[in-house]
Amino acid sequence: MRRRLACTAVLFLWGMAHAQAGAPGRFAGLVQEYFSGEWRASPVTATSTGLHDWDSQLDDVSAAAHATEVQRLTSLLTRLRGLDVVKLSPAERDDRDVLAAEISRSLLEEQTIQRWRHDPDSYVDLMTTAVYSLIERDFAPLESRMRSAIARENLIPHALAEAKKNLTNIPPVFVDIALENLQGAQGFFSKDVPLAFTAVTDATLKQEFAASTKAVLASLADYKSFLEAEKPNAHGSFVLGPKVLQQLLATDMISVPYDRVLAAGQKQLQKDRTAFLATEKLVDPKTPDAALQMLEKDHPDAAHLITTAHGQLAALQDFIATHIILDLPSTALPTVADTPPFARAMIFGALDSPGPLEAHATKAYFFITPPDASQTKDEQNTYLEYFNRPLLQNLAVHEALPGHFTQYLFAHANPDWSMVRKTASSYTATEGWAHYVEQMMLDEGLGNGDPKLRLAQLQDALLRDCRLIASISMHTGKMTLEQATDLMGKECYQPASVAYKEARRGTADPGYYSYTLGKLEILKLRDDVQKQEGKDFSLAKFHDQFLNAALVPISVIRREILGKDGPVL
Repeated sequence: MRRRLACTAVLFLWGMAHAQAGAPGRFAGLVQEYFSGEWRASPVTATSTGLHDWDSQLDDVSAAAHATEVQRLTSLLTRLRGLDVVKLSPAERDDRDVLAAEISRSLLEEQTIQRWRHDPDSYVDLMTTAVYSLIERDFAPLESRMRSAIARENLIPHALAEAKKNLTNIPPVFVDIALENLQGAQGFFSKDVPLAFTAVTDATLKQEFAASTKAVLASLADYKSFLEAEKPNAHGSFVLGPKVLQQLLATDMISVPYDRVLAAGQKQLQKDRTAFLATEKLVDPKTPDAALQMLEKDHPDAAHLITTAHGQLAALQDFIATHIILDLPSTALPTVADTPPFARAMIFGALDSPGPLEAHATKAYFFITPPDASQTKDEQNTYLEYFNRPLLQNLAVHEALPGHFTQYLFAHANPDWSMVRKTASSYTATEGWAHYVEQMMLDEGLGNGDPKLRLAQLQDALLRDCRLIASISMHTGKMTLEQATDLMGKECYQPASVAYKEARRGTADPGYYSYTLGKLEILKLRDDVQKQEGKDFSLAKFHDQFLNAALVPISVIRREILGKDGPVL
């Protein structure tokens, strides 16, 4: 309670100190009000962000709470838009636009998309994240985090009861996704969470934890029964429609008509397909169709998976320095490690960096999930084919250098960023950058033109191209889920099981168009900067400017680099 009051006092004094005069003071006060309200409305988000005053609380998912959120956010947005921006500094004006877009995204979700009414998996995700965020990082003693986990577990049954009241007009595919993830959630709470707390010896805590876990598992079983009973009557549509899709683009400050975005994605798909087919012939001139299989045979064994990935990171860091790709703020590397057992159901290979406001557990990890030791040698070998050296390097570029880990390094190198910038996470800026660097690094000479590396990069690029096309086409009614699955298989060379899951992801995550869209925005911005600067253009300078702007929408980064607004595509 003392820590919570201290945090509240700091926020209050911060707001009072900036609210003394004029539009700048009012803007600072609105920023403080927004974040204070966000963390209280979503304790799970606060934990993930790195604030731990609400670790024992769970988001209120009731319909009444959602109505309250709409009122809070609507009031904030009205006052933000009513500010006299002429009196704000250029940085404040940009922050104001970023925050207004973020609030608009939340309101679009709350009032129109309403996954809390139509997507049962949103509750499964919230409940698992609520506890996963407490065990993934050692920001506090294990016993303390266990107490928070017990408190949150005790609140989960009520939250799932509210979920059942909220849900209506559920799309059938959403029921399927939720039931599939529910099975993982049940394993997570029954096996993985207890495993994370095995070192705790306090008998009372262990007893309380056993009771809270039993209640969670019972509520998950009940929720599963509810969904199984609802499935025959699930006739809702996942399709957002053209108007809502355009509004979704606008919340990332993208004003381009969705059909132009679709056309750009289709053009990129054809470009990448042509390059992919040509590269196959370079890898295996006699049987180009077998080129991917050739890549898959070149993989480390389980014992050397981590050391191979670490070696690739060191080589990438050296390449960035010697080829002047950008100015890395630090020579630190993420710790490459096996994904913890409790997270292997959720992570295949990913960067796990601390939240932007985390002050204690600040180490970043590049997790790679090893094969299951209980599998046969042949099964493990098949699994390891995904971690072939070319694809593993492309993963390392995307997740670490100069991808997501580099974004993390730049965030820590900018302690003076505003709260808006510190917490910004534009989908297109975040994933667009990580996708852009996969191509850029090879273009700049990584691998000395090895076609196997290019083939792995293009395979991932094709997948991202199809995500854009599938998302926009499905959500504007131009393509069914079955047709999107066919697209993934035939146009992007994804195996049947992967093709369906990738297409299905787009039903609930329409924003996954952001990988390719963000990359195209960055390439357009780079071309425009190069035209403006001519012979003075520096790739490293451009990359530094982009990353030093934070993960705000790319249109804002464009404005700040070029000094004016302009078309993003």
